[in-house]
Amino acid sequence: MVEHRELFEDVTADLARAGFDTGRGPSGLRIDPGPRGVVIDWPPADGAAGGPPPAVGIRAAVTGAVAAVLRESGYRVAEAGPDGLLVTGGPTRVGPAPEEEAERGPAAVPEQWWG
Repeated sequence: MVEHRELFEDVTADLARAGFDTGRGPSGLRIDPGPRGVVIDWPPADGAAGGPPPAVGIRAAVTGAVAAVLRESGYRVAEAGPDGLLVTGGPTRVGPAPEEEAERGPAAVPEQWWG
């Protein structure tokens, strides 16, 4: 069985940078590597804080936000039915990472010659 461990780690890190709670616990996303890709779901805690579980619409909003963040970052994301989302591929990077560009500073602008 092939597990997408590197994809799992990249997805988890990107979602954490975007502000999502990716830790295990009652409020976190469930992110699991599997044979087809990475499965992401938000199983709301039953009776969290003494109240009823969140409505289906809230769950849809959370998974929709996760999908939007990942798609904007270049991941291939599909609906996985009741399991939430399936991420089957990550972004391909061409050129240096943003951190590397920031370390280099702004690119030099070529001098303009006026005929």
